Amino acid sequence: MNSTHLTEEQLQALADSPNDTTRLEMDHISTCAACRIKFENYQLINLTIQELPMASFDPDLPDYIVGMLIPQRAPIHWAALLAASLGGLLVTVAAVIYGKQFITLFIQLPDILRYFFALLPLSLISVQTVLSLIRYRQKMNTIIKKTDSLQPKLDW
Repeated sequence: MNSTHLTEEQLQALADSPNDTTRLEMDHISTCAACRIKFENYQLINLTIQELPMASFDPDLPDYIVGMLIPQRAPIHWAALLAASLGGLLVTVAAVIYGKQFITLFIQLPDILRYFFALLPLSLISVQTVLSLIRYRQKMNTIIKKTDSLQPKLDW
């Protein structure tokens, strides 16, 4: 009987591939109760792992991952871009040509209308910000749903 025990790594290797065991190792396992119990436990663990169901993954997973890796370009809305450019150009030309008249017209307006014209752009910016936050949350929910679908589905 061998007085030194087998190491954990040796016992795990023997349980993984019992055909590769040497005669000396098998003699030690057959005579040493402590090593035999550990060896049988490792064999039981290997058997349990082999009996576990295989995880199945979503077949669209590679396309989804590639879609995340390749940056998606947002489509350009040419009509909106053209309208905004022409509107900005028109306002600039009008401000240059009729600037003094706009100032006197603006000063002659009652206070309530001046506040209205001053607050209108701010309110539009606020509405745009809220809409952007809503769209961002919707995108995040979509990403969360897609990542939840990436979880392996076990065939119990």
